[in-house]
Amino acid sequence: MDYGARVSRKSKKNIQQGISGTAVATPLVSGSAVAPAYMVGGKYQLEEIAGTGGMANVWRATMKGPGRFRRTVAVKHMHSHLKENTQYREMFFEEARVGAELQDGNIVQTYDFIEEYGEYFLIMEWIEGINLYTYAQYVNKMKSRTRWELAVAIGIGVLRGLSAAHEYVDDAGRPTPILHRDVSPHNILISEKGMAKLIDFGLALASDRLSAPTPPDVAKGKLSYMAPEVLQGGKATHLSDQFAVGNLLWETLAGRRLFTGESDRDVFNQIISGNIPPLNKLRPDVPKPLLKVIGRALSADPAKRYASARDMALELTNVLRIVRVQDDFYELLAQSVHAARVEFNLGRRTQAPWEDDESASEESEIAIELKDKTITRRFFEKITSFMR
Repeated sequence: MDYGARVSRKSKKNIQQGISGTAVATPLVSGSAVAPAYMVGGKYQLEEIAGTGGMANVWRATMKGPGRFRRTVAVKHMHSHLKENTQYREMFFEEARVGAELQDGNIVQTYDFIEEYGEYFLIMEWIEGINLYTYAQYVNKMKSRTRWELAVAIGIGVLRGLSAAHEYVDDAGRPTPILHRDVSPHNILISEKGMAKLIDFGLALASDRLSAPTPPDVAKGKLSYMAPEVLQGGKATHLSDQFAVGNLLWETLAGRRLFTGESDRDVFNQIISGNIPPLNKLRPDVPKPLLKVIGRALSADPAKRYASARDMALELTNVLRIVRVQDDFYELLAQSVHAARVEFNLGRRTQAPWEDDESASEESEIAIELKDKTITRRFFEKITSFMR
């Protein structure tokens, strides 16, 4: 069984090594036993939950080795009630496989993948920071607006991560593009070093995927960040990911959602209409070259967008050069992220506590996944019927 990362099966007992050096045998009977101090794979000690999503909890953990070796890592534990669901299990396996293949500074790195007592744990790079959603909430709370230079810094980081995925070449030298398909605020981490990193490749579409790809009548992603061509039945491409980045840049600068409505139908209609509210009316301080870049990425016609994520990243870099930015905006972003963590009293968590409420119960977790991440062609037909 090979998912692109090592899968280890431990013995009947999981040995926890305490600070005192006393070994305590703790068999894992069910997911409920996954708690602080539990030792995953015999070397990753769970400390606290850093974030919660519809599919998994992400723990801050300590990797322990011989002597005084210690390293902080993130451990993503799939919710126990979902592990028997083939669809979710395969998504988690694919996230592990794809994550192990992608080595880039703007993508959170995958170190290990462990199956233990029927539970699944994905071991990843730990980032001291917060996700973009929490950052946006902080900016709004401060009754402020994100400096456009900081938004550009975030955009460049995300686009570089996407470039690594879109331009991935396998060990045999064959181009094997990987589409993210879920570029959204919750899936972008901003570190206290001012770095933007892409996370969560659970919905990624890799051309070398062994299992069956997404059925032709299903589109995956968060509705508010899906490209119009995908919602109208077209295939997701690297240009669809680019549209989502344009969406994120618009929202980060405007301080509000781009596509909103009282129902999914309203959001759907706004996206496929191709009508983008003028950003300069909300942010007159944003330079025209940046407005042009964002507008091009949000083109309803994919052919009018940038040829690649790399090209868009280069264009954003040119904006900074043309405007002659003098400040160290990465340092400014780092300071802003730190201030947000202090303001929300996050400690070492990566998201605000209220975000956990979205997945507080089993029913809500499943509902969020099915409603927000899967839009069927039947839904498309139902929505378009209202437009006639």
